[in-house]
Amino acid sequence: MEEYLARTYNNLKTGNFAKLTIVIGNESCDLDSAASSLVYAAYLYWQYQQIKCKTCSKGYRDETFKDDLFVAVLNVNREDFPIKTEIGYCFDKHGVEKSHLVFRNDYDFEELVKSQPTSVILVDHHVLARQDLFLAPYVTEIIDHRPKDKSAWNFKEDTRTTIEIVGSCCTLVGERIKHLSTVLGKDVEFFQTHPICIELLHSTIILDTANFSKEYNKATKKDEEIILFLESFIEPFNYEENRQCKHQQLQGAKSDVSALTAAQLLRKDYKVFGPVFVPVFPILVEEVLQKPHIKQALHDALSTHGCKLALLLGMRINTEEMSRDAALCCGEGSEDTVAELKKMIEECKTPPFQLVPSSIKTDIQHCVYYKQLNLSATRKQYVPVCNAFIEMSKKKK
Repeated sequence: MEEYLARTYNNLKTGNFAKLTIVIGNESCDLDSAASSLVYAAYLYWQYQQIKCKTCSKGYRDETFKDDLFVAVLNVNREDFPIKTEIGYCFDKHGVEKSHLVFRNDYDFEELVKSQPTSVILVDHHVLARQDLFLAPYVTEIIDHRPKDKSAWNFKEDTRTTIEIVGSCCTLVGERIKHLSTVLGKDVEFFQTHPICIELLHSTIILDTANFSKEYNKATKKDEEIILFLESFIEPFNYEENRQCKHQQLQGAKSDVSALTAAQLLRKDYKVFGPVFVPVFPILVEEVLQKPHIKQALHDALSTHGCKLALLLGMRINTEEMSRDAALCCGEGSEDTVAELKKMIEECKTPPFQLVPSSIKTDIQHCVYYKQLNLSATRKQYVPVCNAFIEMSKKKK
């Protein structure tokens, strides 16, 4: 992994490559997006080396010859990486050198993709954020684990897609690598020679499924199949104990946000759906709303992203139970708009969020707070409601 990261980082910096392939996750840049992009890019680099050895000869590989480049881009600004606490913990634990990672603001990617032959692979999303819309013509493959959204589908007809609802995108990445390795005639060689990639996939699936918690209800049969496949290489002494220990450590790192300001918390894991800013927290919204300067931080976040409303989603997991809550907030002059979205999330039946309005002390004037009794409903389940709200708003204009 280190050799791949160092070579990729240096070759991208010096322009020493023929064709560029970018593997990039979604703008929230959680561990699933980060690990999926890094592992899949590392695999594509390894696969290229295997094929190159068969088809190329040393006779014409002189000093002018340039290899193709496969770059994992973490879709977050470099200065914001420290707020991704679970990614930092996981990468440190498994020896991923952070100085050789490539971040969203390291390059002008809009200019970069225009200047040489480029392919883009999307992992853990298939709806591009506003700032990434320029990537659409270059997308050749998509691997995602959320419901397919055709409302903003503007990719080429021959784009290869793997879109399937599973607990973690890393499950689909692991399955894809497994399949491609078999086609290559190498079966498990990549996994045997890349233990860091195994650990990254395994850790992420454990975190994303809350260690296959029935209460969380996100794990699928395919998640279990891939985790067992990965564990055939890890060979832990006690499988259940290993999973539980990993989950506790990762969840602890993810929830360790005590040092973060209100503004940093709002940037830690967010997505934007039209006029709706939707951050997710590894702690309860109730705690976030008590943070110093939260009112100004939320105002700034809405302004930065051109949003009118904020849908805040929180979750707390400990060894005994899971809790979820939510809040819907808006700035001055958007009271009528927030009332419409409020009605939609409260009346949603697919799935029912089971939102219970509750009182809470906060400096934010226009804020409705809820306890969420449906513990399996995550941001993914709120996306269709946000999209329906956007369409309804368009019709009223």
